[in-house]
Amino acid sequence: MGQIRVQVEDEVLGKAYDSRIASRLLGFLTPYRSRLLFTTAMVILGTVADLLLPKYFSMVIDEVRQEQRMSMVNLIGIAFVVTVIIRFFANWGQFYSTQWLGGRVVFDIRNRMFRHLQNLSIGYIDKRGVGTVMTRIQNDVAVIQELFSETVIGIISNVLVLVGIIVIMLITNWKLALLSFLVLPIMTLVMAYWQKYAKAAYRMTRRTLSIVNANLAESIAGMRVVQAYTREPTNMKAFRKINGDNLDASIEAAKYSSMLFPTVSFLSSASTAMIVYFGGRLVFNEALSLGQLVLFIAFIDRFFAPIRELSQQYSTMQSAMVAGERIFEVLDVEPEVQDKRDAYELPEIEGKVDYNNVTFGYGNTEILHDIDLHVQPGETVAFVGETGAGKSSMINLLMRFSDVWSGSITIDGHDIRDVTQESLRSQLGIVLQDTFLFGSTIRQNIAYARSDATSQEIEQAARDVGVHDFIEKLPDGYDTEVQERGVSLSIGQRQLISFARALLADPKILILDEATSSIDTQTEQLIQEALKRVLVGRTSFVIAHRLSTIRKADKVVVMDEGRIVEMGAHDELIAASGMYYNLYTMQWRDQGNAAESEE
Repeated sequence: MGQIRVQVEDEVLGKAYDSRIASRLLGFLTPYRSRLLFTTAMVILGTVADLLLPKYFSMVIDEVRQEQRMSMVNLIGIAFVVTVIIRFFANWGQFYSTQWLGGRVVFDIRNRMFRHLQNLSIGYIDKRGVGTVMTRIQNDVAVIQELFSETVIGIISNVLVLVGIIVIMLITNWKLALLSFLVLPIMTLVMAYWQKYAKAAYRMTRRTLSIVNANLAESIAGMRVVQAYTREPTNMKAFRKINGDNLDASIEAAKYSSMLFPTVSFLSSASTAMIVYFGGRLVFNEALSLGQLVLFIAFIDRFFAPIRELSQQYSTMQSAMVAGERIFEVLDVEPEVQDKRDAYELPEIEGKVDYNNVTFGYGNTEILHDIDLHVQPGETVAFVGETGAGKSSMINLLMRFSDVWSGSITIDGHDIRDVTQESLRSQLGIVLQDTFLFGSTIRQNIAYARSDATSQEIEQAARDVGVHDFIEKLPDGYDTEVQERGVSLSIGQRQLISFARALLADPKILILDEATSSIDTQTEQLIQEALKRVLVGRTSFVIAHRLSTIRKADKVVVMDEGRIVEMGAHDELIAASGMYYNLYTMQWRDQGNAAESEE
């Protein structure tokens, strides 16, 4: 197994606050203004209640030590109980509302991203890769959820607590308060040092963990090859190495974490010791009451917790800004293929297709050069040629996965760029070489293009391609669950179900993109018998290596380097002894002899 290369996007850290990204993220909260106001009110109420509790202790101590008014002690006790109850409901409301907001924002972002991805051109997914796109929807959105569920409200809460503590301490005794703040510069230096080295350690932990996960995924997916070539010992050695790298990175990160909290605790204790010493002297001199000293000690004990949490929330804000940028990068992508403003619904078609001097390419590379092809309704056209000749590009343009550079493609005289994509594709059916089945029942997979199809129509489509008997023998018949990508079925069975799905859609134009290349001869015979019936009255385009399909085509279009070099019936092209003849003799002679012997 080769070296695993992993692109770890999560390790990128940016500015803690980017006004452009932040404003767009906050825009997701706009529909929930009232909930946001309620959450903010709960945070303020909870913070005030939290700060009042030490004050009550201070007041009771002074009351008992000095005035000794039992009625006042009782009143303070009642106020304490009421404040605790208020704090309970405020914290409950704050927690529930923040989680609700975070959940709703994530729900909205994922919905918008999924809806946007449905409209993006196929080329975008091909260029970016499924893994990268999934990272945006899963990992990056999860960071945003943490931002709205915890970080934003946490920052507000911690800032309010800090401000409240500072104000109360300054009001109570400003000299002692300033003495308490002497450790802040030291604390700042400690946090700066920790941020610098700990972040690097945590990034390395995430990188090595991603490499471990990638290696695991590759090893599990390729287990058949691993065992076939007895690579188990080598793979175990390689995995032990990358797993050890992750262990080392985790220990390094733990080292910095273990340094931070004891240091903060030590500084807090040192500050408390100063308060006790100097505050005690003030108490003896009657410049400070005992209750006020207790209040200072209580606040000092709590003073450093918000600072520590704000440091961690700073890192989350950095990650959230980067995650937001990546999310908006996807949302800002414009589909390469879009309906015109005045696009109209394509009426029911007969299936006449014309490629009129079509030129097309990818990026700056021209692939198809001045293609001119005219297909009558009901004709079967086979595209042949070497890999890279432009066969799949012809199909992609017809499906309008991409648009032509120049020229036009028309169906029944309608330029496909002038009609809506939905109305166009609803009258086309396609079966790909790499059959994709969804993780649902066989019935739902066959009815994917026609969710309103009846059970009788679904079963008839299965009968037409010869897969009905096989499905009936399954434990749950048509309600049998198909595992991810249909791995529980053979390649031939998946192809047959895919054929049934295309035929149930009842397309006027049927596209077979090397759809029989992975099917055994017996299965192909079933499909060929079915195609004799279902292709009647339909225009069909076939990219195939199977000679039996090509020989029966009305037109064989031979392509070379993006140009049509020959076109005609199979026998005509063989007689012409041109490129088709050479391809036939080099690649398909043995297959043709086998097919003829079977016939």
